[in-house]
Amino acid sequence: MLNFNKKGQTGETISWIIATIVIIGILILFIYLSTLLAKVKTIDVGNLRTDLSKNSLVLAEKTSIAHQLAGDKNKEVIDQIISEYDDK
Repeated sequence: MLNFNKKGQTGETISWIIATIVIIGILILFIYLSTLLAKVKTIDVGNLRTDLSKNSLVLAEKTSIAHQLAGDKNKEVIDQIISEYDDK
C-alpha cells in the first residue's frame, strides 16, 4: 500500500494559493497606479518638463543647425525660411 502524505499536499496547496493571491494583488496595484498616471497631463521631475511642444524643440534644432551651417550669416533669412515651413 502507498502511504500518501496529505499534510505535505495541504501545505503546498496553501502556499500556491497565497502566492497566487499576492501576484494578483500586485497586478491590480500596478493597473490602478497606471490608470492614475494616465490621467496626469504633465510629469515634472526636477527640471525635466514633458509638456513642452514638440514643434518648439524641432524648430530650435532646425534653427541651430541652419545657423551653424551658414556660419551665423543671414540669420533673418534662415529664420524666415524655417518659420514658413513650420506654418505649413
